[in-house]
Amino acid sequence: MIHVLSNGFYRFCDWVMRLALLNLLWIGFSAAGLVIFGLAPATCAMFAVTRQWAMGKTDIPVFQTFFSEFKKQWGRSVILGLVLSLIALLLYVDFSIAAVYFRDQPAVLSLFISLFMIYAIILLYVFPIDAHYDVKQIEVLKYSFIIGFSRPLTSLLMMISAFGFVLLALFHVAFLLFFSGSALSLVLNKLAIRAFRAVDSRHEKKQASFMRLK
Repeated sequence: MIHVLSNGFYRFCDWVMRLALLNLLWIGFSAAGLVIFGLAPATCAMFAVTRQWAMGKTDIPVFQTFFSEFKKQWGRSVILGLVLSLIALLLYVDFSIAAVYFRDQPAVLSLFISLFMIYAIILLYVFPIDAHYDVKQIEVLKYSFIIGFSRPLTSLLMMISAFGFVLLALFHVAFLLFFSGSALSLVLNKLAIRAFRAVDSRHEKKQASFMRLK
């Protein structure tokens, strides 16, 4: 009994250290790139690490894997991040204008809220898909939309998880610093990989080639 408890405590501490290290790497590399040129590559690298963990490869070197993915993905991930940021900015500006000039027309505001929801679902899948599949950037966005809406329950669980993690990060500075990104990316990857396997299995049964794994 004591042996089981000690092993469980050791595994818990090991995961705490892994997640904390990865989160600090994510924050540090994002800041080093002045956020604009660092956040997206660091996020891609973080999801690449947690994808390995989610698939059972827990003995990988965290720093080496993160740094290797950061260098490899830097160029394309910066472009992907800028595209996502531009879309978010356009949605925000359009919604702000609509809230002023069409505040008496709930149908217009409902349309923009729906667009925000679509964007949120795509955003949840973008980095797991980028880490899991070998596809072009435009295909990352396309498959994020397709898989996100073909697996509504998984998408709902991902949205609830993201909302919960944001709340924890807002109210606990230690959580923000050590676990906000890494723990969330691990949860999102676990949920997303389940969706990927279901989609891939369905396409394999139809003898259709879907996407190539990395």
